[in-house]
Amino acid sequence: MKRRLLLLLVAMALLVLTACGGEDEKEKVAVNKENADKGYVLRLVHSHPQASMHHKYVEWFNEEVQKRSNGRLKIETYSDGQLMPSDQEIPAMLQGQADMVHSSSAIAGSFDPIWHFFDLPFLFNYDPNDNDVYLDNKKAFIDSENGGRKIAGLMEAKGVKVLSMSSTDMYGTIWTGDEKRVITSPESAKGLKIRVPGGPIASETLKLVGASGTSIPGPELPTALQQGVVDGMVIVPLYVYDSKLPIKTQSLYPLISYVMPVMISMDKFNSLPKDLQEILVETGRDLEEYADKLVREKGKDVFEKLENDYGVKTYYPTDEEIEDWKDATKGMYDSYAKTEPRAVEFIEEAERIKEEMK
Repeated sequence: MKRRLLLLLVAMALLVLTACGGEDEKEKVAVNKENADKGYVLRLVHSHPQASMHHKYVEWFNEEVQKRSNGRLKIETYSDGQLMPSDQEIPAMLQGQADMVHSSSAIAGSFDPIWHFFDLPFLFNYDPNDNDVYLDNKKAFIDSENGGRKIAGLMEAKGVKVLSMSSTDMYGTIWTGDEKRVITSPESAKGLKIRVPGGPIASETLKLVGASGTSIPGPELPTALQQGVVDGMVIVPLYVYDSKLPIKTQSLYPLISYVMPVMISMDKFNSLPKDLQEILVETGRDLEEYADKLVREKGKDVFEKLENDYGVKTYYPTDEEIEDWKDATKGMYDSYAKTEPRAVEFIEEAERIKEEMK
């Protein structure tokens, strides 16, 4: 009798546990279904005009994310610096005023100076007559686990997830607003007031050739040129063409190698379901490939289009002039490495890749 009673009690306990387990499983399924059906909207800010390649990349990114998530994830974009100035975008993201930013390495350098690495002159191999030489070299560095991927990884400890390190353009060169003021030798730049996108590296580089750099927001550039506030600027060609800036000459010396990272705060990233996290990471890498292909296509005839449509003359330097510029600006590497010791390993990696790809 006692044995029968014991077996009955055990059976009843098992039934209770099974029922509880079943309820737990039902709750889990319900929660998972709720997450699967829930929609998420991420607010992205950037300071670039809607006509620029930068904005087109964000539109592509949003379309892809919506498609891959079956509409569960959407990116709401605020362009033209309408919510905040460009130098406040990353801090605002970390404070929760925005979820994502499409920034530039020059601006991101105010958040972490390691981004100023991309402002170093002649950072990658280049050929004035073949844009692919530069783009191949730059892409190899960004793809390198000891190069671009490591720089991106450093940001996670600071609360930022870098989804993409895409290039929206080619290298930044010196442009002037006077067709008679063509920059050839380093001496020809002496006394010029040049607009730079921000950060100390570009300004210090210009000082090495006797010019001066000043930071002016993008929307103010046309007026600054027309009123003679600056004589020219360090900027990239596709942006100049899309923005129709009043510039007359360009000299092909690669003084800056911008990257345009797409970032999301780690808090926001970690709050998303795992499958949406994976979609963001995957789409970010695909954006790099999409951007690289688009820059190559548009870059093939951009100098010709600048001349035909806007009268901009492009100066192609000789090998001797290129070496003169390298010699005149090489001191910037030691100067930057002293203020940012972490940059040493990235400079070495860039040099290794340059040698490997010669």
